[in-house]
Amino acid sequence: MAPLPEGLVPVTAQNMIKKATVDARVMTGWMLLFGSLFLFFISLWMEPNGLSSLAGGTPSLWMIFLASAVFATALGHMFYNKAIQHIGAVESAIFINLNPLFSLLGAYLFLGESISHTQMVGFILIVIGVVLGSGVLDEIGTLAHRSKMMGKKC
Repeated sequence: MAPLPEGLVPVTAQNMIKKATVDARVMTGWMLLFGSLFLFFISLWMEPNGLSSLAGGTPSLWMIFLASAVFATALGHMFYNKAIQHIGAVESAIFINLNPLFSLLGAYLFLGESISHTQMVGFILIVIGVVLGSGVLDEIGTLAHRSKMMGKKC
């Protein structure tokens, strides 16, 4: 069920952003506002006592939460929406697959989490998928073919 919104958001966002009817920053703001409200109400339903547990957070925990919200979520989505505006949804959607990769690396580097063999296989598959989907191999093949042809002409 989770991949459904991931697939629909780039297409919907492209219609609004690519046609310049909505600026990427405005689109990001609306997405985060509605997404936050939606998640807030779901969390109230799933964890009725969840709000009371927020009071026990330490200042350092709140700083990490704030940094994650601003740098990882808000700026990340703003750059993604800007990418949709400039290169389109299909090309931008390929790179959204790198999110789990950076989450894994961040957990390893900043939280001291261990990386399992299964996660390493997933990491490799994500990188292969992004390389194949982005057309990098096609570009390398074209450049190799051109240089080979230039070598024959000389």
